[in-house]
Amino acid sequence: MTDLIKPFWWRCLLLVLATLYLLPEAIFNAQLVSLVGLGTPSAEDLEHLEIYGRAVSGVGVALLLADFLPKAMVAKVGRGIISFIALLCLVWPVVFFGQKYAIEKTLIEPSTAEQRQFATYSAALRDALAINSIKVNDLDYNPEQLHSSENLTFLALFGGLLYSDAALSDNLEQDKRKIIAAFVQKKAYQDFDKHYKNYSQLYDELVVKYKAYADGSKKYNSTLASIGEREQGYWQQVEQEINSGWSKYQQAQKAHIAKASARAQKYGPKIYDYHHSIAKCRERYDKSSEKDRRNRCYEREAADYRSNILKAGIGYIEPDYWLIEEDVSVAENAAGTILMGVLTGGVYTALQAASLATGGDGGFKDKRYKYTDDPDHYQLRFLQHPNFHKMFVSETGYPFTIENLMAFRAHETTQKKLRGHFASKGLQLESNWNVNQRQAFANAVANKVTSEANAQWQSEMRKRGMSLKPNLSWVAFQLHPQIQAKIADRMGDLYVKNIRADWNKKNFKDKVLDPNIAKRTDKYLAMLNSSEGKFADGGEYAEYGKQALRSVIIPPISMSLSLFLICLTFSKLPLKLWQLIKPKQEKQPTTAVSVLQKLIMPALILIVPVMFVHNTFTEDDQSPVNYFLDKVDESSNPVFSYAIRWTLHAQPLLHPLGLKFEEKLHIYESFSPLSHALAKVDILRHGDASLSAEQQQRRQYLVEQKTKLTITTNPANATIRIMNIGPKYRPGMTLKTGAYDIQVSAPGYKTYRRWHQVDAGEQTLTIDLSN
Repeated sequence: MTDLIKPFWWRCLLLVLATLYLLPEAIFNAQLVSLVGLGTPSAEDLEHLEIYGRAVSGVGVALLLADFLPKAMVAKVGRGIISFIALLCLVWPVVFFGQKYAIEKTLIEPSTAEQRQFATYSAALRDALAINSIKVNDLDYNPEQLHSSENLTFLALFGGLLYSDAALSDNLEQDKRKIIAAFVQKKAYQDFDKHYKNYSQLYDELVVKYKAYADGSKKYNSTLASIGEREQGYWQQVEQEINSGWSKYQQAQKAHIAKASARAQKYGPKIYDYHHSIAKCRERYDKSSEKDRRNRCYEREAADYRSNILKAGIGYIEPDYWLIEEDVSVAENAAGTILMGVLTGGVYTALQAASLATGGDGGFKDKRYKYTDDPDHYQLRFLQHPNFHKMFVSETGYPFTIENLMAFRAHETTQKKLRGHFASKGLQLESNWNVNQRQAFANAVANKVTSEANAQWQSEMRKRGMSLKPNLSWVAFQLHPQIQAKIADRMGDLYVKNIRADWNKKNFKDKVLDPNIAKRTDKYLAMLNSSEGKFADGGEYAEYGKQALRSVIIPPISMSLSLFLICLTFSKLPLKLWQLIKPKQEKQPTTAVSVLQKLIMPALILIVPVMFVHNTFTEDDQSPVNYFLDKVDESSNPVFSYAIRWTLHAQPLLHPLGLKFEEKLHIYESFSPLSHALAKVDILRHGDASLSAEQQQRRQYLVEQKTKLTITTNPANATIRIMNIGPKYRPGMTLKTGAYDIQVSAPGYKTYRRWHQVDAGEQTLTIDLSN
C-alpha cells in the first residue's frame, strides 16, 4: 500500500515530524564538523556529541520506517499513534545502542595495536594540519580559511583519510619528530597569551593567599610579642585572687565567730545549769549513806547534758571542758593549811604530812575550777574546741588562726587555689608551684600563649588545607612543597618544578613553556614510537589508542550517515507535501512504479553532490585527497571511499544551516542533561572506566571549575553571542570551563566566529573585527 491510500492525518503527521526532525539532525551535523574539524576533541565532548547524534538518528530511522507501516495499523488515529510509538520504542533503542555496539564491536575493540598506534599518529597529523604546523604537498588547504565549512569538513575527515593510507605516514616518518615538535610548539605559542594570562591569574591568586598568610603570620607574631603583657595581666589576677581570698577568709572568720556566739547564747545557760545541778546533787546527798542517790542524780544531769550538747553540732564535749581554770598560789595553799590545822586541832596538818610522806599532794592544789554563766566564756570555748576548728577548715580550707595577709598569701591552700584557678583558664602550673616563684609563673604564661598561637595558626592552616610554618618569605612561600602542589594542580601539564608565580613573560617562556614543549614532544614521540604492545589491550596506551581510533573513524561514519538521513528526509518532503495537496487519483500506480518514485530522490542525492558540487580538495584528480580515496578503494572498501567523497561535497552545503538552527534554538546545548543521563546507561561506555583514579579526579576538577568571561571588541555596537549555550552573553558571566563557539558581528564589519577554549578564573577575550 502506498501513502496515497493512507489517512490524511497520518500523512500530515509524518510530514510535520519529518520537518521537525531535520532541525536536530542538521544541528548534530554542524556540531560534528565544527568540533572535530578543529582537532581531536576531548573524550567528554566526543561522548556528548556521539550520544546526541545516535539519539537523533534513532528518531530519523523510525520516521523513515514509519512510511512503511500498513494502512490497517494507521487507519484510526488512536491505533496509528500507538503503532508509531511502538515502532519508535522498537527502532530507537536498536539504532541508538546498535550504532555504538556495531562500531565498538566491529571496529574499535577488535582493532590491532598497530591500528591504534597508527590512528594516534593520524589524529596527531590532523591536529597539526588544523593549526598549519605542517604542509602536505599539492594539498589545497588554506589555513587562513580554517573556519570555512569546506575546510572544517576536510579536517573532520582528514584523520580517516590519512588512516586509510599507511604509505603517507611512511613518507613522513623521517620528519615525524619535526612535525610533532612543530605541532606542539605552534600550539603552545598559539596559546601563549592564554597560558600567560592563566599564569598571571595564578599570580593574583597566590598574592591573595600570601597576603592572608602574611596577615596570619603577623597575628601570630603579635600574639607571641604579647607574652610579657599577658604575664602581667595574669599576675594581676594572682594578686586579685589573693586579696579576694583574704577578704573572703576574714568574712568567714567573722561568720565563724558569729556561729560560736550563737551557740554560746543557746548552750551556755544549759551548760551552766548542768554544773549548778551537779553542785546541788553533791550538796543534797553529801552523806556517805546517800552515795547511790547522789550518783543517780549525777547520771540524770549527765544524760540531760549529753542530749543538749550533741545538738550543738560538733560532737560530744566533756563537761569539764567548760570549767574556768584558775591557778592557786603557794601563799593561798599555806594559809589554807594553817587555817584547817587550827580548826581541826592539828589533825588536818597530820593528815597532810602523811599524804606527802606516801607520795600524795598533801592537800596542796595548784589549780582550781569553777563554772560561770558568762556567754563570752562559752563563745571562746566553742572557738577553741578542735571540732569547731575542723568545721571552719572544712568550709574554707584554711585554719581559723591566720592573723594577716602575708600568712594567708603563703598558705598552701592559697597556692592550691591559685593553681586550680589558672588551670581552669588553661594556664598549667607545676603541682608544687607557689606564689613566690614568679619566673616559673612567667614561663607557664609564655608556654600557654605560644601554645594558643600555634593552635590558632594550625587551625587556620587546616581550613586552607595546608600545614605551613609562619613567617615564610614570598619566595619561600611559593617554593614550599604544599604551595607547589597547589600550583601544579592549577597549571596541569604546564607545571614545572619550583615554578614561581612572579616570572615575567620571558621567564615564563624560557622556564615554563619551552621546557613543556620539549617534554610534550618527547612524551608524544615516546607514545608514537613505543612498541605496539603498549597499544594492545591492557597496555599503557590502549585506551588512548582506542580514543584516537574513534576520533578518526566515527566522524566520517557519523557525518555520512547524518548527511544521508538529512538529504533523504529533505528529498521526501516535497513529494509528501504534493501528495497532501493534489487531488486523489482514481488509479493508483503499480508497486514497481511506487518503489521507483521513492528511489529516484535518494539516487539523485547520492549522485548530484559528487557530480555537480564544487570542492577544492577533490576537483584535481591528482590531489592527495583523491589519492587517499583511491587507497580506500584498493583496500576493498569502495563504498566507504565514495561515502567520504560524497560527504566532502555535500557537507559544506549543510554546515552553515545547522549552525543557524543551533544559534536560534539551542537544542544541542539543552540536550546536555539528557546526554549525561543516557551516558550512564550506555552500553560499552568508554568514559570514566578507562581512566585512572588520578585522571578521573582531574576530569572532575575540570568539570567543577568556573570561569568569568568578558569579551571586548572594537565596534561599540557589536553584537556578541555564544552560540553553543542558551543564556545570552553578558560581560563577566559565569560559565563552566570548556570550549565555546563565539560570534561577534557589527554593521560594516566582517562577522567573526570561532571556537575558544576558556579556562578557569576571570578571562577576557579581545576580538577585533575587520572591515
